[in-house]
Amino acid sequence: MCIKLNCLIPVLRHLYRLTIHYRCYKIIPQKEYIMYKRYLCFMSFLIFSLFLSSAHAKPVRVIMLDFADETGGSADVALTGSLNSKAFTEKGPYFLQKVLLSSPEFTLIDRRDFVRQIEQLQPRDGSDPLPDTFFATRERRTPLNPTFFNAARSLNGDALIRGSLIALSTSKQKINQGGYQAEFINLNLRVMLQALDTVNGAVIAIEEGKASRKFRQTSSVQTEIGEDELLDLYQQAIAAAVPGIESQLKGRVNKDTKVRLWIQTSADPALIELDGILLGSSPVESVEVLRGDHTLSISRPGYETITKKIMLESDIKITVPMISDQLNAQERKEALSNMNLQMLKIN
Repeated sequence: MCIKLNCLIPVLRHLYRLTIHYRCYKIIPQKEYIMYKRYLCFMSFLIFSLFLSSAHAKPVRVIMLDFADETGGSADVALTGSLNSKAFTEKGPYFLQKVLLSSPEFTLIDRRDFVRQIEQLQPRDGSDPLPDTFFATRERRTPLNPTFFNAARSLNGDALIRGSLIALSTSKQKINQGGYQAEFINLNLRVMLQALDTVNGAVIAIEEGKASRKFRQTSSVQTEIGEDELLDLYQQAIAAAVPGIESQLKGRVNKDTKVRLWIQTSADPALIELDGILLGSSPVESVEVLRGDHTLSISRPGYETITKKIMLESDIKITVPMISDQLNAQERKEALSNMNLQMLKIN
């Protein structure tokens, strides 16, 4: 936005000088004077509009994720020494934050600890009767775990950024001529950055960056680089990939992605959790949540815990039937056959 304003201001200044020149010396024809005045008004309006749009634009809230090691631990030991590629890869988010923080159009949120906690949740769904018992039951786990997308929505993020170290390799060229022996080594490092939409998981942008360094090994000179030099290459590769990601994120429209949710059960009050975050006790009235898929969990002592995936695309009211965990087999069968889950979408 600043670049656009810097380009328009000199043009506006030139038009203004021409107008003043005509008023003082009257050497410009009347038609050109009218044209310059119109251009002057138009450019003033355009600059004012650009200023207002830049003033009201909200920064994009970016959620940082961990970097993944895709190299398979295949670094050249003779050149890099005993490098732990996994620990080395995990330092990538700090370099990415350093580059992105230079732009005021982004708000970076580093809650990777929170994302990991959400992904490690183990919800329960229903229960199974214990063998050789009449009323006793055991709650069963469900694979419907919340994902990092759910954690990002809980943090009101607009986009997710994750990266991967996809290559840390060497290429070699050996020379043996006239008694002279040498080995030329090219150390290559390549990273991949990916930006995802927090609502539907759409890929907003994907860019790669690479950096390299050359070495010469002889019988008298042997080089083994340290982690600090590798980190310099890592930083260069990330900095090369950021501009493409940054331009795509800047063009992202901050649209309204929230919907309203009403939840009540047949055994109110019950505990309501969405993506592992407590909403409160039922009935829940007109709670604003982000669009997309969520993991809904409803529990109450004496009743079976219910955990289900739910897609929220518009305002919706949900009525959930609860089943007591003190029913025998016949009573459970009758209760399940009479269950009626109601979901009413509100336009």
